Amino acid sequence: MSGAPSAVSEARAGRAAPLPRAVTRGESPTSAQAVKVDWLNATFPAPELSVEGFIAFLGKLLGRHCSGHEGRGLFGFSTGVKLFAYLAGTMVHIGSLAMGGESQRGRWMFQLTGKGCGLVTDWESLHELLESLGAKVTRVDLACDFLEGEYTVDDAVRMHGEGGFTSAGRPPSTEVAGDWLDRLRGRTLYIGKGTNGKMLRVYEKGIQLGDFNSPWVRYEVQLGARDREIPLDVLLKPTQYFAGCYPCLAGLVAEAAAKIPTRQTEARTTLSHLLTHLKRSYGKLLHVLGKSEDFDSTELVEEVRVIGVPRRLNPSGVVAGVAWADVQALFSRRNQQ
Repeated sequence: MSGAPSAVSEARAGRAAPLPRAVTRGESPTSAQAVKVDWLNATFPAPELSVEGFIAFLGKLLGRHCSGHEGRGLFGFSTGVKLFAYLAGTMVHIGSLAMGGESQRGRWMFQLTGKGCGLVTDWESLHELLESLGAKVTRVDLACDFLEGEYTVDDAVRMHGEGGFTSAGRPPSTEVAGDWLDRLRGRTLYIGKGTNGKMLRVYEKGIQLGDFNSPWVRYEVQLGARDREIPLDVLLKPTQYFAGCYPCLAGLVAEAAAKIPTRQTEARTTLSHLLTHLKRSYGKLLHVLGKSEDFDSTELVEEVRVIGVPRRLNPSGVVAGVAWADVQALFSRRNQQ
């Protein structure tokens, strides 16, 4: 079938690929997903496309300029390339490429961190690229957020006691971390083990981000390729695969938060937390400067402003957009407590 070359074929040739195809047949399969992909590791045979071609195609998927910088090897791969995406005037680390090493037999590894996954808007095209490369998913994290605490850590404890995580008659192992006594710093429940290929983390996400009164809880499944094959379709149907990991999870997803509200909540919570630290550390300094003759708050902001994105802030929140009024409201509420 003739016609214009696809984005994948142009990437294979090492050229900057055009924008991935627009989704014109209705909403993307992942647009209404209650569960999001929050980490991805995949390996594939050494491809025909160059590193530059792969990075260029990734940039089209993210809708922004991407670049690679030499880094260390990972997981037995001898060399690596750190991947960065351009956002808000700076480069944000979003993942890695790795290759080389006798034990790897010429394979490459592609890693997309939580920050990188949050910037992907076209999972279909990423799926198409990895499928064309014969990729094998070696790790994927699937996150399900309950912004209003519809399901909590205590609910997960209860479901475990009721056998909700038991498969083939054997209950999985459990482990806890965090502040289970005073409940001031957040709790985490681990069900299963990552080394065995399947683990569920249930943790108080809002508290982790610094809002100690937040009801936000995240249920996150980590799947590994040990003793199982992870289908590439997990990128297109994360909710379906999440629900199938443990017997009790299918009933949770109907109440999970949508992707955009989750990103906005995370950004709002993080920014209000950082703003609280700014007040505690430098509030008195700002007060003294405000009493200075000819003080101009606009000039002060421009004097101290640094172009970039705070390391703690997920770049997907910046893309989703956060209103100053929302950040200010959360900041005010926290400082009145």
